[in-house]
Amino acid sequence: MRFLLATAGLLSSAIACGSNGAIPPSDAASPTDRSSIGASEEDAAVGNDSPLDAMTTPSDAVSPDGPADASVDAISADGSLTGTDGALPLGAPIVATVDQWTWVPFSNAFCGNGSTTGIGLNPSSASSRVLVYLEGGGACWSELTCDTLMTASYFTTGYSQMDFMTEAADPNYLAQPGGFFDRTAAANPFKDYSYVYVPYCTGDIYAGANVVQYGGMTAMHVGFRNFSTFLSRIVPTFPAATHVVLAGSSAGGFGAVFNWGQTQQAFGSVPVDVIDDSGTFMPSDILAMGTNTEPVERAQWNLAATLPAGCTACATDLTSLYDFYAKAFPTRRGALLTYQQDSVLPSYFGISTAQFDNGLAEDVTNDFVPNANLQYFEAAGTGHVLWFQPQISAAGISVQDFVANMVSDASWASVHP
Repeated sequence: MRFLLATAGLLSSAIACGSNGAIPPSDAASPTDRSSIGASEEDAAVGNDSPLDAMTTPSDAVSPDGPADASVDAISADGSLTGTDGALPLGAPIVATVDQWTWVPFSNAFCGNGSTTGIGLNPSSASSRVLVYLEGGGACWSELTCDTLMTASYFTTGYSQMDFMTEAADPNYLAQPGGFFDRTAAANPFKDYSYVYVPYCTGDIYAGANVVQYGGMTAMHVGFRNFSTFLSRIVPTFPAATHVVLAGSSAGGFGAVFNWGQTQQAFGSVPVDVIDDSGTFMPSDILAMGTNTEPVERAQWNLAATLPAGCTACATDLTSLYDFYAKAFPTRRGALLTYQQDSVLPSYFGISTAQFDNGLAEDVTNDFVPNANLQYFEAAGTGHVLWFQPQISAAGISVQDFVANMVSDASWASVHP
């Protein structure tokens, strides 16, 4: 996990973490299916002197770029990449060794400072299901927050293969024993899934489609655009996918909800479920009690281009995304993981802990209770991010149990103290 501290009620901290959830149909991936997502070990170069022996880079036989028209300027009215027929233009599948992490660079995906970035890929040899995880790490919307206070991780420094290698080898993060990325953990509901790791370096909770000037700095808030670019390669990499879970923590949790629509559209009939870990949207009446930087964020990130066109209520209240997608995808599942008293988000919103509690209660009453396909896990006490604490329990049910019930299509219900 990584924390960012800020002052003056702008943004107190942000964490890089994730979440998950799903309803799996079939597990069985044939050898033919696997060959489309992973090649033999000869197809990927493994550096024996690397600090992460299992880290590879894709074969040069497959370009790391997306389709030719999937540049930062090839954006539709909703901020996503589209072809002439309105569909996402698909590139070549990514070739990577199964059951280990590979760094995949993209020349057409950008961090806030304009440097290029990529994704991590760990294809499964045992399942046709996919977990896409969005890293967290703060937010920024001005020269003060982005360049001076640096309240968004990797925004000014960029995110490279070396950064990914460090995170992939971190025993408290992607290499956490018993965690949701541990293939050896029998109780891990995602142990057989293919993993896609999306780093965060745009400061816009994966919702941006805008390039702005902050003093002498050209800032690229293009998280939503980047994700379109990544989807153009992820979808053809898993042509036999039977179920996709889009998960994220903190900024990545917000991002998972924001990108539910374009991910489901990109995968077509393949069910896409979402887990939002500690990315709790606050209702407009609660935001009005705090510093309420949302109007500035909407402008600087160009949310008008990335919010779903049919969600008219989203123009004034981002909590409406929960209800909108629950109704748009009634057979899909969405989950919120949260602490009763989040230790980070109140400072981000400039509100008190008590006001956050009231906002969370409004979310539950207005969006989760009316929609049976939305459920939440609320842990007692104070903290931020539950994805990397799967054994934390409420009412005798752990985070891991809650998630396992979600992905196994078992009886599934909200959990709270």
